Amino acid sequence: MKTQRLLVKNCIDDIADSREELSRLFYRELFHLDINLKKVLPGNTVFLNRKFFNMLAALQNVKYLENIAESVVKLGERHLVKYGAQIEHFDTLKQALLKALAEHLGDRFTPELQAAWNGVFDDVARVMKQAMTASDRRAEARPLYDESTYDPNLLDEIGGEAGVYRVHERFYDVMFNHPWLGQFFFGKSEEVLITKQTQFMVAAFNGPNHYTGDTPAFVHMHMFITDEMADLRERILREAILDEGLSESIAERWLKVDQSYRSAIVKKSIDECVLKCVGQVPVTAEKPLNYEA
Repeated sequence: MKTQRLLVKNCIDDIADSREELSRLFYRELFHLDINLKKVLPGNTVFLNRKFFNMLAALQNVKYLENIAESVVKLGERHLVKYGAQIEHFDTLKQALLKALAEHLGDRFTPELQAAWNGVFDDVARVMKQAMTASDRRAEARPLYDESTYDPNLLDEIGGEAGVYRVHERFYDVMFNHPWLGQFFFGKSEEVLITKQTQFMVAAFNGPNHYTGDTPAFVHMHMFITDEMADLRERILREAILDEGLSESIAERWLKVDQSYRSAIVKKSIDECVLKCVGQVPVTAEKPLNYEA
């Protein structure tokens, strides 16, 4: 599996300069196989190219598919609801992609490379198919907490959603102005992040689930966040909780829930960053010289 994923990644790297031609061949084959797919994929050439390039980016970064499986699930759900995609469309998509690659690469499209593309496509499609099937049966959104962090009284003791919001106001005020971690927030809206993080944590604290964003793994998958950064973030969050007048006990219980998402965010090396679209680069933050926490 790892070998196939590496072959596909290297192939996409090699054809970076000719993606538009591959896109043209792909859509020619796709609409020849099923003209009705134009209803699922409407739009001009620019729009279609962008969709194709994003598909390549997903396949290129499938090395860490297991780390972002929940987000691929959400991608499948969105394609079902927003675009009217159906499970049977995946076979047609793969057939068109393999035909386009064969024509574009010629003799370079060896049986080994074809098998790799076939396998990698199936890996991603399998997760999305499962999501689309489950989406038809699911009546309510899945809770954002798990049993290991279940603390039914915590939200009330914090002061409800308003209390969580006030802590996040303090937290992001420090984070946005931090000389190191603040580099991750260039161009971001502090108010939007406070609201989104509050919605996410309220649901994680077993409160109403109004959070509609992606999972932490997906939101941060292109960011190179180290253990040292995560430790620093945790200290800033603890200080915000205590500065709001909440107890050490509440801080410990809050952080227990918060820490349950840490493994989905922290990376050992920049190579673990997964890019969301073609042309994106990993987001990093350079530690200032003579910095002291």
